[in-house]
Amino acid sequence: MADNNSETGQGIMMDGKPASEPLRNFQSLARHLVSRFATESTSPGTVPGKQSESDVTEVTVHCLQLGISMFDTRSEPAEEDLDPLRTIASQWAREGVPLKSVLHVYHEGIRRGWDVIVSRARAEDLADVVAGSRLLLALVESVTIAATSSYMAEVEALTSERNSAAQAMVTALLSGRNPVPLARQSGIGLVENYVVIGLSVPPYSADANPQLPEAVGIRRRTRHIQAAVSDACGGAPLALLSEEGGTILLPGTPTPAELQNLVRRLGQASEMDVTAAVAAARIDRIPSAADEVHELLDLVRQLSRPPGMYRMDDLALEFQLTRHGPGRTHLASLLEPLDGSPELVETLEVHISYDLNRQRTAKKMHVHANTVDYRLKRVAQLTGFDPTRPSGLRHIQAALIARRLEQAHPRQ
Repeated sequence: MADNNSETGQGIMMDGKPASEPLRNFQSLARHLVSRFATESTSPGTVPGKQSESDVTEVTVHCLQLGISMFDTRSEPAEEDLDPLRTIASQWAREGVPLKSVLHVYHEGIRRGWDVIVSRARAEDLADVVAGSRLLLALVESVTIAATSSYMAEVEALTSERNSAAQAMVTALLSGRNPVPLARQSGIGLVENYVVIGLSVPPYSADANPQLPEAVGIRRRTRHIQAAVSDACGGAPLALLSEEGGTILLPGTPTPAELQNLVRRLGQASEMDVTAAVAAARIDRIPSAADEVHELLDLVRQLSRPPGMYRMDDLALEFQLTRHGPGRTHLASLLEPLDGSPELVETLEVHISYDLNRQRTAKKMHVHANTVDYRLKRVAQLTGFDPTRPSGLRHIQAALIARRLEQAHPRQ
């Protein structure tokens, strides 16, 4: 059937009357549709709360008005006609209404209006039904694009504001400035206790994705790490992060298991094994705790410890030995008799790292277990400290740490 109405400039017709006729009392129709919509919706979060019912009605009214204009003129809506829908989408973004709920409301208003129209259609109205369907699809597309773009622009603006406020807050806390005025201004709540996390991420490897430019890969990895921290903090995190790591402030007193889980998630986000040092602190002690965790990270690197999560309890002796002094110099000197025998020092380090297991030590070094025994005895003869006895082992372990630290940071 030919669509002669489009040639004469006549609008979409149903049952010999303008298709828009049932929509013209749009105020009462919108209230009726919204009432039915709220009653029939069973999925939580599908419709914004009761306080937004007037907004839902306003959306429905505007969609009905757009439909009237489109069916009467057989033309798609102009950009300015969609401004009210953009405004409400932005408002709902600020109120935290999920985007899927926003679009559901918009689409339901259009669909229910169309249901009212086609309920009057007759067989001879097929051409107008087809033409009206095309206009309807164009309306859905225009409304979806307008609402989504406005919603996402508002979300990005809010995220930027929250991130800026969080960055300012973490900077204030780390520098020891009074955070209370900033908290009042930004709305960020303060608590009495925090866990300070120092994070170290290995350098990005281009081999991870050869098809991806290195700069793009680094940015993507950093975004993934930031997203993982945001998820853990439930929003804009108190964190200063880069592609190499950074500092994170977790409010409250998370359990060791929760901290381990966060470190694991950060490793997954970076697609590499990360190292984290953690310290609990009162809010006024955050600056010193931040210094402590980053010193621990440096210590882990200097001692070639494996990735993972570290506390002061794990490295207390090593931490103390980082301080220059006659005690550290003396401990380092205990191994001077081994300077001409690097294989003995290597055997000691491997043997200690493998929990004094001679078989595993031999396998790691590709030597016979008897060779390990011989080297350990030779260490005892040269230094006077037997690494196979607890009393000698304590001195040997401390001396190895002191030696490595002295080599990394010799006294000037």
